[in-house]
Amino acid sequence: MKFLHTADWHLGKVVNGVSMLVEQQYILKQIAQIAKEEQVDGIIIAGDLYDRSVPPADAVTLLNDALLELNVTFGKAVFAISGNHDSAERVNFGSAWYEKNGLHIQGTIDAIFSPIEWNGAQVWLVPYHEPAQVRAALEDKSVRSFEDAMQAVTAKIRTEWDSDKAQILVGHAFVAGGIPSDSERQLAIGNVDRVSTNCFDGFDYVALGHLHHPHAIHHPSIFYAGSPLKYSFSEAKDKKSVRIVRMNGKKLVEVREHLLEPLHDLRIIEGYLADLVSSVVPGNEDFLQINLLDEGALIDPIGQLRAFYPNVLHLERMQEKLTEGQFERFEDVVKKDDLELFGQFFEYVSGKAISERQVALMREAMNRVKGAMEQ
Repeated sequence: MKFLHTADWHLGKVVNGVSMLVEQQYILKQIAQIAKEEQVDGIIIAGDLYDRSVPPADAVTLLNDALLELNVTFGKAVFAISGNHDSAERVNFGSAWYEKNGLHIQGTIDAIFSPIEWNGAQVWLVPYHEPAQVRAALEDKSVRSFEDAMQAVTAKIRTEWDSDKAQILVGHAFVAGGIPSDSERQLAIGNVDRVSTNCFDGFDYVALGHLHHPHAIHHPSIFYAGSPLKYSFSEAKDKKSVRIVRMNGKKLVEVREHLLEPLHDLRIIEGYLADLVSSVVPGNEDFLQINLLDEGALIDPIGQLRAFYPNVLHLERMQEKLTEGQFERFEDVVKKDDLELFGQFFEYVSGKAISERQVALMREAMNRVKGAMEQ
């Protein structure tokens, strides 16, 4: 048995004011082609199909087209769940008759204890869930946290499964120790949204979504697919991929990455403004964060850059960080004169000590102001 594991499509995503829909259409076509070339038996999509609970119409059309190609055109089984960005009820719509054609979509938790029998395996679709939902579904008042909820769900599954068959769980959760990125929505305040790896003891393959780093966790049977595109500059160094998984009975034979190539990459570059506009760097149409090394004032730097780099999403000025741990008592601060205080402020803003020439100019300006006030 061979399948493709992907997650976190976030269809309809907007990054720094720019719609990713064209990029997503391109990458979903690529995923479909990989599924065809790899001759997989099925595709797992581990949540966050959409970026928000009420997705734009174009995003709905894109998901429809992608599932149609995978399930109908290529004849592949599809196993999908809702994530924390999705509306569980909207994702669940039509699932009862979709499954007749091998399209299994689980949005709500009402049927998570009924496995899908597939190629000698049992597939358990466990969509994103809040502790309160599991507490009500299992009528278990002891379920108070995300950890309690996942432990209760998987414990219940173990009482129902056929231990002679391969056990595959598709979930959407934050496993403790996983590496987050800036583009994920926090599930809860603090770290109470974490679940432990031992929640998934006994499963032969756990296909997870939520964390966008493809190597968010290292475990022999628990895997994140990561998002197929970079959705924040914290992911700039990631290499996005889908996972190709091969099993022989209950044995996990192979888990490998099949790298994806985006239409436009999302990268961070740095340099001086004059250099960047006089010698355009390769990939100038990628989505870029540009870190400028220039000192002093610049006239319309974003306008100058966009003439050569049309997809600049973010611009930063680099400066030395103020050394941590340097604190002064209030009593000492108020003893300083205006010029000395300005010198401290100048160094904080520019990262460099004020020069004698600048001190002289500032002294002259202060004297003029004081003279005008005394008249």
